[in-house]
Parts: sequence; C-alpha cells; structure tokens
Amino acid sequence: MAKNVAFVLDIGSSKITVMAGGKGLNNTLTAYAKSSINYSGFSDGKFFEEEKLEAVIGRAIENIELTAKLNIKELTVSVPSEFCISKNKKITVSFNSNKKLTPTLIDEVYLMASEIVENHTLVTIAPIYHILDDKRKVIEIKLNMKTSKMTAFVNTIYIENEFIKNMNKWLSNLGIQKVNYVCSIYCEALYLFNQEALTGNAILIDVGYLTTAVAVKKGKGLIQMYSFSLGGGHIMGDLAECLHLTVKQAEKLKRRIVLSLKTSPSDFYEVDDDELCSVKKIKAQLANQIVVERLDMFVSLLAKCLESCLKNQEMPVFLTGGGIFYIKGAREYISAKLGTNVELIKPAQVEFNRPDDASTASVLSFALKLL
Repeated sequence: MAKNVAFVLDIGSSKITVMAGGKGLNNTLTAYAKSSINYSGFSDGKFFEEEKLEAVIGRAIENIELTAKLNIKELTVSVPSEFCISKNKKITVSFNSNKKLTPTLIDEVYLMASEIVENHTLVTIAPIYHILDDKRKVIEIKLNMKTSKMTAFVNTIYIENEFIKNMNKWLSNLGIQKVNYVCSIYCEALYLFNQEALTGNAILIDVGYLTTAVAVKKGKGLIQMYSFSLGGGHIMGDLAECLHLTVKQAEKLKRRIVLSLKTSPSDFYEVDDDELCSVKKIKAQLANQIVVERLDMFVSLLAKCLESCLKNQEMPVFLTGGGIFYIKGAREYISAKLGTNVELIKPAQVEFNRPDDASTASVLSFALKLL
C-alpha cells in the first residue's frame, strides 16, 4: 500500500489534520487514515501558541502511523494563504524559427516569471494563459504545438521563509525526510473547480474558523489571492459574548440560525444548558441580528477583495469551508449584499462531502499527483 499512498498535513485555523490517502476507482480519492486535532490556531499570519504546534503535529502524525502501520517519510503540507504571496508576470520569448513547444522549453519560459521575494520561497509556478505568434490565446499548451513567439502569463506563489524553516525543523524532529509545500487555497481552486469543469475565471471563498481565503482562478493558476482574519469562530464568539453562552452552546446555536426566515418577537432558538440539564431559550430576532452584524463586516472585507473582479466582468462565485457554510441563509445574505450570486461548493465524493473537508481533500489530490 505504501507505494501508492500520499501523506498530507492540512493546517486549518482551528485544527491540524494529517491524512493518508490514495486513488480509488475512476480517479476518486480514498482516505486510509485521518487524524484531526484542535489547536489555538492563527490570525494575521501568526500562530497563537507556536510553541505547542510541534507537539500537536506530532500527535496527529503518530495517530496516522499507528493506524496505517507505516512510517511517514514524505509529507505534503497545505499552507494557509496568510503565509503566502501570489504574483503574476507576463513573459514574452521570441525564437529564431518555428519552435516545437516541449515540456522542458515551456518550463524554462515559466521559470523566467520567478523573482526574488524578500523572506519568501517560491513553491508554485502555474500558467494562466499563453499567446502564440498567430495571436491565438490558449490556456494549455498541447503536444506538438509550434510557434516563433510566445507570451506566457504566469502565476507564482511564495511561502514565508519563517514558516518553512519552523515546519522543516519540527517535521525533521518527527522523522519526516522530505516536505512538499503548496498554498491551500490554490489547491482548493484546482480541485474543486476541476470537479465543476469550470474553464473560465471563477472566485473561491473559503471561510474557516478564524480566517478567510479568497482566490480568483484562471487556467491552472490564480490571478488574485487575498486573505483576512475573520471566520465562523468570530460569529460564535459574538453569540457567546452577547448572549452569555458557553462556547459549546454558541457553536450549537450558530448552526441552528436561519437567516432566511422572518422572525417575530415570539420566536426562539433552543440550546441545551448542560450545567443545569435544561434548555435555554434565545430570542431568534436577537440571535439573527448578532449574526447579521458580523456578516456585514465579513461582506465589507470581501467586497474590497472582489471589487475589481465583480465590477469588470461576470464571474461565478463559490463558497466553501466550515466557517459559515452551515448557517442557513448565510449564502443568500452574502449574495444579496455582494450583488452577485454565490453558490456553495464542497468535494463531490461521499468520503469528503463536508465543506470543511475541502482543504484536506484538495491537498490529498495534489499530493497524489507527486507520486
């Protein structure tokens, strides 16, 4: 089994997930073992309790090794966008004659788009589109294509050196010999949009517990990438603080909110009060208003990210991640505020059919291509 197994480490803003997986029938994904451990997370590109991160990762890896009965030697790490930078560059190359575009030649052209980014390391080079000498604009170079001139619009993604340095040290201490790094939202855009067979520009919004990542995909790369530190945990925190609820009660209430229904003063949500072994009633109008006020803040940040995209052209917009996916009516509310339709998207497979599985499934798909 080890020969066809990929091991991945997915770093979310509330949990660390390690998975061993492979390919099933018809190129589907199969999870052999999975371990998710909650931790304090990160915000604004900084981990809250970085000194505890190695131990959390170590526990997750140990769980997988015991379950799969394998020693992990190579690991693919999905890096949150708050630790990444995305850049785009056009490269034009003229040849002396009609040149056959071999994979080696194409890679050499793409590499010309790389640059030195202070305190960051290049991890991904991906084509957005190409223009050949006959003015044809093509997304993907096909076998035996020839041209005397080519312009390539290339996406490059860089990861913070400090992130890589610390992760390499921790994983080396845990016996990992080789580490591959990839930006999480880039992986998700490739995987989720491929299953939707989207060929044009598309926008992906992944709302996590403490952070949100936004990517605009074209071709095999990203033409824009953003992130901001606001997620579903902030809505839970608002409910807990304003309504004097425990974290557990607030999270339960968040998932019972229905924004699409018109509520009256006599409508209530009910949450269990574990300490008193009773049910606590929460005014529906008040709870909905708390959620709406935080969503307004979320939409305001999102609108700044997408202002140029939504103004200049129609693009499909998709929402994933566990942060607000489960709040009934949230998608419709965001759609109305943005002035464009927002659709929900998650992995199509039964084994990964939760929106909070999107990042892990995506990086597993990516890692399997490296085998």
